[in-house]
Amino acid sequence: MSTVTDYNGMKVNSGSTNEAGQLVENQVPEEQPPQFDVRVSTDNMAAYLRIKPAYSGQKITYDDVSAALTQQGITYGICEEQISLFCREGKFYSEMICAKGIRPVDGTDGFLEYFFDRNVEFKPKERDDGTVDFRDLGIVKNVKKDDVLCKITPPQDGTDGTDVFGNVVPFMAGRFPTMPTGSNTVVSEDGLVLTAGVDGCIEHTKSTVSVSEVFYVRGDVDSASGNINAIGSVVVQGDVREGFSVKAGKDISIRGMAEGALIEAEGNISISNGMNGMGKGTLKAGGNIIGKYFENVILISENDIYADILMNCTATAGGSIVLKGRKASLIGGSYQAGQRIVVKNIGAPSYTTTSVSLQSKQLSDVLTVGKDENSVEKLEQKRIQAQNELEAFQKKFTEITAQANLIGHSDSGRENLMMKAALMKKIQLNEAVKAIEANIQKTKETQSQLFDYKIVGSSIIYTGTKIVIGPFTMNINNDYSNTKFHAGPDGIVSAPVLPSDLP
Repeated sequence: MSTVTDYNGMKVNSGSTNEAGQLVENQVPEEQPPQFDVRVSTDNMAAYLRIKPAYSGQKITYDDVSAALTQQGITYGICEEQISLFCREGKFYSEMICAKGIRPVDGTDGFLEYFFDRNVEFKPKERDDGTVDFRDLGIVKNVKKDDVLCKITPPQDGTDGTDVFGNVVPFMAGRFPTMPTGSNTVVSEDGLVLTAGVDGCIEHTKSTVSVSEVFYVRGDVDSASGNINAIGSVVVQGDVREGFSVKAGKDISIRGMAEGALIEAEGNISISNGMNGMGKGTLKAGGNIIGKYFENVILISENDIYADILMNCTATAGGSIVLKGRKASLIGGSYQAGQRIVVKNIGAPSYTTTSVSLQSKQLSDVLTVGKDENSVEKLEQKRIQAQNELEAFQKKFTEITAQANLIGHSDSGRENLMMKAALMKKIQLNEAVKAIEANIQKTKETQSQLFDYKIVGSSIIYTGTKIVIGPFTMNINNDYSNTKFHAGPDGIVSAPVLPSDLP
């Protein structure tokens, strides 16, 4: 029989009796476990430990702590060294981190890379020599079809984490940017690249990138806009001021007027109110030039020039110069067209020197046809000679045929060869006559085209006008009324204007 006494946190067996009934003292401790207070952070990424020993000096080991943490389900990121040190130092009433999870590494966001300057603060362009061109502000951002506008770099994956309970904590994926698709743009099959669908200029906002085939200047072309150089068409809603330039890969349309500027287009140029070039303004068009009034301007068009008045200009048109309107006048200056000049008035009552000319390769070819050995007269002589030879041989051919018929089917190889040779000769002479006749017809048709190359003054061509057509020159010493001029075989010929001569 024994009794148990609580002694300073230990339960001690105070005594037992032997067979004689005597009390025998025997101290056998029964160890009481310490109290483990474990606190876990709200995100389960850290565990904190505080230990309350059952009695002073109680020995607590790493294994005791590990068992307690396992009982709590904390199995990952155990801080072994820190726990061991904590147990050795015995600072049990202070709190320590006993387990650490690994936080997930979130994925990085995808991003857009632009292949053009998005800056809207236009600055003067610096030249190679270090000087600054204050008229070149780079306002137009040109792009060709299939050029890359922007590209998406996709989000990068992150890394999963693990909490102190051993659970996987997934990373947060990065955001995929939105492709800024606009008009006339093309998205690649993988959705990562945006390219231009047409030649044009870039227009962009915060959320879209577009390509426009027409660049609009909302006001004047001046120091605020700088020079304009577009791969597509250009529409200027105001004027083009002196000293500035507008260049376009297609058409140029100016709603106002132009001053002493340089305007170049691979297509047409249209100026609503015309241009005062101030002696230096220049228009160059791969198509037509159209305007109301041009003064002191250099005009170069590969096709036609249409206007109401051209005054003191230097104009060259690959096609025609046609003036319409109430005045339709060429006054002073020099004007050259490839085919026609059609106006009401050329020159002025004050005998202002005005030169009009027709020059082109086609005109030269027409004037060359029928000259010397290829003239209609020479060809007619050749045709008569060839016809006479044919008629003379025809008589001989008849005699050969008759002789062959008399011989009949007799075995004469010589006569057969003669018959074949005569027949071949007759065919050759016939072909020669036909070829000369065809050449005569072609020459006449070509020469008739000279009437298409003409200078028409449906009202008055004033004294002082100089007319040049191909190699021929004619100075007007008297006023002509309702007269057209074209080249003849030996010089310039005049004739009355017919309705068919007017556009």
